[in-house]
Amino acid sequence: MDSVFAYEYTPSTLLSVSDEDSAEFLQSQFSNELRPFNEGQCTYGLWLDVRGKVLADSWVLCRGAEEFSVISENSPEEVVRGTLAGHIIADDVELKALEPSTSTALVGPGAVDLLQRLGLPVPEAASYLEANGLHIFNGRRSVGKSFECMPLSVEAGRWLSDQLAEAKVNFVSGERMQLERLAAGIPAVPADIGPADLPGEGGFEADAISFTKGCFLGQEVVARMHNVGQARRGLFRVSGKGCVPDSPCVLTVGEGKSAGELRSVVSVGDGWQGVALLKLRFSDASSVYSAAGQLVQVDGPLRELK
Repeated sequence: MDSVFAYEYTPSTLLSVSDEDSAEFLQSQFSNELRPFNEGQCTYGLWLDVRGKVLADSWVLCRGAEEFSVISENSPEEVVRGTLAGHIIADDVELKALEPSTSTALVGPGAVDLLQRLGLPVPEAASYLEANGLHIFNGRRSVGKSFECMPLSVEAGRWLSDQLAEAKVNFVSGERMQLERLAAGIPAVPADIGPADLPGEGGFEADAISFTKGCFLGQEVVARMHNVGQARRGLFRVSGKGCVPDSPCVLTVGEGKSAGELRSVVSVGDGWQGVALLKLRFSDASSVYSAAGQLVQVDGPLRELK
């Protein structure tokens, strides 16, 4: 099927969070709104430290009044679990690390039709559905539709693989998925924005932060920047010719002045594309940038900043 492709990955983090205080505890730690804790909710957001810096990202799936799943493709389990465990004081909360199965993202305008052909339901935004031993929810992969299909058992994973093979769905590489997210302006955590960076520098206010939910860890710093401050750095699309430079690496401008850092790169044809975190005062596209001696072109902001 040319209108949809698949990408296989194994999540770095799969946690079960349960017990009677689990809902309010997660609400107090997560950057996005989790209320009203209805079964079937699926919410993307960030885990911050007290300084408002980005430690990790994840999806939080509400499986019941006192049962949640925390899932992250790239943020390490020890970081997410350690962050949560470090703030459990007198709360009745149980954290349990689970072994994640190989999951599949379905990406492209034909993704909805493909789910329907497989006899699977199509979840609405901000919700997940369980069917045929899979958790299915909307992804953050591209400009168009994408869905995450997470098997709850080995058998369910085999069933999905067999169905996709029968439907002749093409599987793509991690590099192709990188290009897809770059085109959509989606920052990667922790590669593009991490423990030294603020959410506002990655443009996360629109889809990963709630400014109405009340207090959460790091909320004061995030709210201050949103209401009265301005980011001094931001993420930009960059590109270059020749060999792909190592990342992260320092980006310089002029006569060796540090302008920021090249955070992630992917090979494209005879060159490469990537994401850099730049000091905004150096983000003029007419400037000449270099990374490890290679010329770097600034192509524009990854996503709009406040």
